[in-house]
Amino acid sequence: MVEDVFGILGTTLAGAFHVEEVIAEGGFGVVYRAEHVAFRAPVALKCLKIPGTISPGQSEVFVENFREEAEILFHLSAQIPEVVRPLHADAITLDDGTFVPYLAMEWIDGKPLDSIIILRQDDGLPPLDIRAVLKMLSPIAHALSKAHRFQVPGGAIVSVTHCDLKPENIVVTERETPVRAKILDFGIARARDMMRQNVGRITDSEASRPFTPSYGAPEQWVPKRYGQSGPWTDVWGLALTCVECLTGDPPIDGDMHAMMGTCLDRGRRPTPRTEGAEVSDEVEEVFLKALAVDPRDRYNDIESFWSALEDAVGVPSSFERARRRRARPTYDYDRSSELPPLPEEFDGLEIEESAEQEPSTSDFPSIPPPPPRISPQSRSSLEAVIDDPYEEDEGPFSAR
Repeated sequence: MVEDVFGILGTTLAGAFHVEEVIAEGGFGVVYRAEHVAFRAPVALKCLKIPGTISPGQSEVFVENFREEAEILFHLSAQIPEVVRPLHADAITLDDGTFVPYLAMEWIDGKPLDSIIILRQDDGLPPLDIRAVLKMLSPIAHALSKAHRFQVPGGAIVSVTHCDLKPENIVVTERETPVRAKILDFGIARARDMMRQNVGRITDSEASRPFTPSYGAPEQWVPKRYGQSGPWTDVWGLALTCVECLTGDPPIDGDMHAMMGTCLDRGRRPTPRTEGAEVSDEVEEVFLKALAVDPRDRYNDIESFWSALEDAVGVPSSFERARRRRARPTYDYDRSSELPPLPEEFDGLEIEESAEQEPSTSDFPSIPPPPPRISPQSRSSLEAVIDDPYEEDEGPFSAR
């Protein structure tokens, strides 16, 4: 049972969220299940851990910046349904003076991808193959690509990067809906960074870093050497997530210094073959580039990485299909408008109305009966996601 480290079970935050259950605890926060008292609907509460102490002035600045990040995330999720939607951003101060920022989000009925990977191992199932991984994570790749070129209210284009992408932050839903996978914790890495700026470097623990060490990119470990984070950082995170799906284990593990050393080791990249998965030469080359130490040697954006991976596997480009769908013309029929006039040559022409006559069945060819319908069998959420990879007429944004 997960401990209620903040002691807020049974309380109501912001007069709207009644805290009912502790769901999970990580290095940077605790997730609670709460009920929206007005809507009688479940919500998720992400309560952040702030190491060290923070002054009232620092807390005010943090909350204001935190709300601004949540506002961007709200607009992002409105346009990209694969991004979990925030409902409220605020902070509380406990009786002992502990400052606790929190984010209320939509509740997702599903399982985190890391749990699914573990369950497959427990059930004696092999890791996923590359086509299944492409099918399952293609919507995530498209969502990230959209976020990296996101138009905020007002028209400006900004790059909203995740910078902490990992299986734990991808949830596969359990319901048969068009959106079968969602991204958690967009903006949380930014909140970590803001916390470090306000509080300062308190400790070398995971909670004090603006990224998860086992999934951190080289530019996150050594920004002075490799530059700032960007879309290429999410390329690293998505590639590492794919490798974990293919092997069943995190590619980078150990203590803090060991993980940093593995990440920066140019001689041994955490690619599928290095971690024991059987993939083609073409697929291995894609991962070697996606997981390059220097960001300048990496794919610059998600679309470049994902399209190269699809090409290496030999499946149609999902980004090209999405572009073709967006380019299809749409027609707006106004039923209230009058019909256009007939051409002049039809002026004065009388049209003789013929008597209504039922068509003879002999006028039409016989049509064979349709084949019998096959009732779908019950499938798990993961099987539903990875079934029939890359159907010809389906794409990551189909059925919306």
